[in-house]
Amino acid sequence: MQKLTYFFLILIVLLSVFLRFWKLDQTPPSITWDEATVGYNAYTILNWGKDEWGRTLPLTFKSFGDDKNPVHVYLTVPFVGLFGLNDYAVRSSAATFGVLNVILIFFLVRSIFKSNGLGLISSLFLALSPFNIQFSRFNHELNFAMFFFLLGLYFFYKAINGNIKYIIPSLLMFGVDLLTYQSAKVVTPVLVFLILFINLKLLWQNKKYLFFGISIYALFLSLLFIKPELLGGERLKQNQIPKEQIEKIGLAKIILGRYEKYFQTQFLFITGDTNSRHSIQTVGTFYWLDLPFLIVGLLGILARLFIKKDKQMLLVLIWALIAPIPAVVSSEAPHVARAMFLTGSWTIISAYGAYLVITAFKNKYYQVLMSILLILAITPYFYKYLKSYYTEYANKYAIEWVYGMKEVVEFSKKQDFYKVYMTDIRMQPYIFFLYYLKVPLPDYLATVKFNQTKSKPSNLISIFDNYQFVWNEIYSEPGDGILYVISPSIYDGLAFKNDFEVLNLIKYPNGNDAFYLISKKWIP
Repeated sequence: MQKLTYFFLILIVLLSVFLRFWKLDQTPPSITWDEATVGYNAYTILNWGKDEWGRTLPLTFKSFGDDKNPVHVYLTVPFVGLFGLNDYAVRSSAATFGVLNVILIFFLVRSIFKSNGLGLISSLFLALSPFNIQFSRFNHELNFAMFFFLLGLYFFYKAINGNIKYIIPSLLMFGVDLLTYQSAKVVTPVLVFLILFINLKLLWQNKKYLFFGISIYALFLSLLFIKPELLGGERLKQNQIPKEQIEKIGLAKIILGRYEKYFQTQFLFITGDTNSRHSIQTVGTFYWLDLPFLIVGLLGILARLFIKKDKQMLLVLIWALIAPIPAVVSSEAPHVARAMFLTGSWTIISAYGAYLVITAFKNKYYQVLMSILLILAITPYFYKYLKSYYTEYANKYAIEWVYGMKEVVEFSKKQDFYKVYMTDIRMQPYIFFLYYLKVPLPDYLATVKFNQTKSKPSNLISIFDNYQFVWNEIYSEPGDGILYVISPSIYDGLAFKNDFEVLNLIKYPNGNDAFYLISKKWIP
């Protein structure tokens, strides 16, 4: 039986690998500025031990006016070392941790519920989750944060199930999780306190290991105060609820309204996050098929908690209910990334619902039949998601993925331009040149000039080397050996348009114009 369990787990893992790595550097259609900065900083750490600002092995990575947590950057370094600085390498780290989470959730669920079958269903549901697949195919902190949280939970249940020494690596993993993403700083401490409290009687029998583990976790907590940048204050300022809105509606009412959005059908089953980088917009955070399983699973969790007095169910319940809290205080709602703890918690609840439906039949043959019917039932939902993801999604939302920057940089390398002027319409264009040109850090730091204009929030860098990102685009006067990269709207309004010739026109996958690459018209 155990061999059969692992056989099915291997099949699920292989499926998850395929779903997360196939055409990884092509879909989504291009990398964002956030991915480029992770990649370039991983590259500079690998080769010089410094970030793009010249800081040695920093605990936070300064990024476009705020501070990124360090874990996903450092964990991307080995992939850049292995595959080189390219889109596939940068995304491979997130994809790898997405697969690891599919494996981890099996072992975690098996530890909590003592069921191989439920573990397999949880693993399958996470492998097929549109939420998890979406965030496994671009470099975002979510999968890294979920990995350390799930691993911490798994070690914790190893500890209370017979080997108390695991409490030390458990609290170590929870500590590392604090350095992965801002949402983890809100949710993880609450859940760590909860599981310690409900299992305190058992843990107290081995106070030595408990205190040692808590000391490790306390050290990580102290880092948040020693290094305030880790709390993400600048990012919070950028995304806080407007003061006028609070005064008009009231903070409590706003927060409650935002919280409710995470449990509405539009977010859960229809379109998901309104940010097209976080959802393909044609499938929700979960499939419609999950709805009956979520209901049955939630009732089952409540029954185990209140009837069977299984206090471990309190973890699953609280985990699911507090997941949106880090997101409700920001200006964007719903924001699925900040509500990242919805993955895992509601995945387990849905899987438990499916498990209860299957095991309602005592006959093994009927259980097998129900399992087959479950797989057949989810197939059309999954097919719809994959078809949309690999076809119209890339065409429709390429602009949101900053499509065209790779093509711009590659064209600029083909000819010997004296200087390149690059529009900042897509924000932070400098990072794409650093990334795709693989600019050595010493060369960049020796030539960089920072932006001191009013447009600074959207473009931190004015110049490095022979690349310029801030200038009066409309009144560009053609100069010898200069390449100008501008948007279609700027091109139509150029004051000296007749003095330019178009060297290249980069188009989005849907055929719309993305960038005009122009230079001085050659006159024989």
